[in-house]
Amino acid sequence: MPNLKQIESLRNRYNINRVSDSKVDLRQIKALNENFNRPTAQIKSFFNIQGIDNHIIQFLEEQKNANVILLFIDITDFSSKCQNLTNSQLSLYLDDYYDKVIPIIYKYGGEIEKIIGDGIICLFGEPFLTATKDELFKKADQCSKDIIVKLKETEKEVKIALNDGQIMYYKNKSNDYTEYTIIGKPMTELFRLESVSENNTINFFHISDYDKKDFSQDGIYKIGNTSQHSVWKKSSLISVSLKGVNWSYIKRFECTYKT
Repeated sequence: MPNLKQIESLRNRYNINRVSDSKVDLRQIKALNENFNRPTAQIKSFFNIQGIDNHIIQFLEEQKNANVILLFIDITDFSSKCQNLTNSQLSLYLDDYYDKVIPIIYKYGGEIEKIIGDGIICLFGEPFLTATKDELFKKADQCSKDIIVKLKETEKEVKIALNDGQIMYYKNKSNDYTEYTIIGKPMTELFRLESVSENNTINFFHISDYDKKDFSQDGIYKIGNTSQHSVWKKSSLISVSLKGVNWSYIKRFECTYKT
């Protein structure tokens, strides 16, 4: 799970207190960050005394399971695109990329799980976003489409892996880091899926319920709240062999055109 200091820093950087439809605001993040090394009972007591909603504690401290949608967003052929950049140029390149992608994630209620260079892992679901699975899919889908369309035909085109499932947040008590780690097979599957993802596509496992949604079918889709549109086409089954994954097929939902 995200380093709490990173979440706080990102929300401050992009001037976000409460993410759209989220139950978690900046006050809760700061309070949990400041009390991270305390026992769970003391953290809950602090929240109650301060009158802070403790919804986040149920998941991050008490390890309640959460059903989430996960996205792994990264720049296609990042290494080759940036191999000749100086460190200063690379920093500016990534800053521009983050400034384009992260606000879109927040717009749809997502939270940043991890940033690994050009790789951004985000999640839609508890404790940050309380919604039905169908609503979470809709938000993750629109977020993915908007990001792909925004960067299509630029030097920062992306590929996105989408996975869903039940995860748990784990607090590693042996390390003095304000970080909760996501554990569960959906994370392993997400990394494997990213490894075979392709440019300007939302990549997902064929068994995912995402495959059955109206918004993941061939067609023309509106770009955010604008008057622009994009054209999307879904692939047939694609055979893959991925270590640690129980199924052998994926699908790709590709942006073929943007207006």
